Formats: sequence, structure tokens, C-alpha cells
Amino acid sequence: MAIDDEMDEYLNLPDDPEEAFAVFQRRRYKELEATWGEQNSGWHNERRYVDSLLAFDEVHGLDILIAFRSPPGNDVKFSDFFQEFRRHAEISSQKILIERARRIKSNAETVILLDAKSRTAIHKLIDAIREKLNELKLPEDKRDSLFKKLNLFAVEVDLNRTRTTAFFAFAVEAARTGKAINDEIKPLQQTIDRVFDWIDKATKWKDALPPWSERKKIEGPRKQLPAPKKETDGMNDDIPF
Repeated sequence: MAIDDEMDEYLNLPDDPEEAFAVFQRRRYKELEATWGEQNSGWHNERRYVDSLLAFDEVHGLDILIAFRSPPGNDVKFSDFFQEFRRHAEISSQKILIERARRIKSNAETVILLDAKSRTAIHKLIDAIREKLNELKLPEDKRDSLFKKLNLFAVEVDLNRTRTTAFFAFAVEAARTGKAINDEIKPLQQTIDRVFDWIDKATKWKDALPPWSERKKIEGPRKQLPAPKKETDGMNDDIPF
């Protein structure tokens, strides 16, 4: 593989470091598997696989492989080391990809975190949109549909995690409606754009999720000391006080 090809390999990885690690690991492991039919290769290919993943992990500060930073030089010891390393890298990659899928399925990509200032500003813009909607000459069913979507978003704005799906749906329907009433909807569209400005500036929930190195680990059950024995000093415990 030429140097330019290797550079392209890294440039073509996902922007998210964790996702990039998962994709990179799977690619390199597939390449490694293809070499297992070679004769007398020793542990050379396995060591290259380990070194490439360790370098990636360190450069991006993921600490996924922090327990494997010192591969043994002895081939016999490396054999056991590699089996543990390979399994840990594979499981870590699977977890990253599963988490990515979970975020997508839970619409994490369209969830934002708003501060008090943003909520106040967006609510004022929503009120302005309501006024403009009432001024437009629209069929009642179309007006009702737009208001329902806008009201759903207004409720979302007050939540800790605000889903923007309802507002996107409102904006799409408003744009379609605008084709029929032309210039009358321009002031409304300007206000919609201002809401989008606040959405763009907000922290995306997926970006607020803790990185790999800071994720909480499940705490095992705490060990409890046995309850102290009652000291009766020879007295009968059944005697009431």
C-alpha cells in the first residue's frame, strides 16, 4: 500500500473518532485475516495490526486500548496477548457501532439542548409565527395542520431534550403552502429561518453525550459488612423492656 493510499484510508474514515476506530478496526482485521494463509509469517502481521490500532487509539485519545499499550516482545507471550487484544478490539468496535445505531433509531441526531435564553427567544418567534399564520388566507384544514405541528414543537422547546422533528415538518409544510400563496408567506418564512438559526446554534444531544473515556461504568453491588451481633450479656432477649 503506497503512502498516498494509506493517507486516503485515514481521510475516508468517519469524522467521529469512535466511529472511525470501529471502521478502521474492522478494515484492518479483515486485511489480517487475509494473511493467515501465508506461510512462515510468524506474528509479523498480527503485530502490525496491534500497532496500527494502538497508534489510532493514542492519537485520538480514546483510551479504548489503554490496557494493551505494551505488547510483549516474546512470541509465546504475544500469542496470549494478541488473543485478548483481538477480542477487546472487536467487542469495543461492536459496542461503538451498536451505540451509533441506537442514537439514530432514537432520533438523537435531531435532538438539541436549549438554555433558558434560547427557549425564551424561540417561544417569542413561535408566537410571531402564530400571528402571521392567523393573518394568512389559508384553508382551515391547512391552517389546523400547521398549527398542530407548531404547537408540538412549542411543547418540545420546554423539555430538557428538544426534538426538532415537529418544526422541520412544520417548515416543510409551510414551504409547500407558500407555493400557492406566493409573496404572502415571505414574512413567515423569515421568522421560520430565525428559529432555524437558534436550532443551528444549540448543542446537539449526540455531541453532549460523554466520550468513550468518560462513560459511566456499571457499578457492581457494594459489599456490605455483616450486621453486628447483639450483645445480650446473658440476658434473655425475649424479656420486654
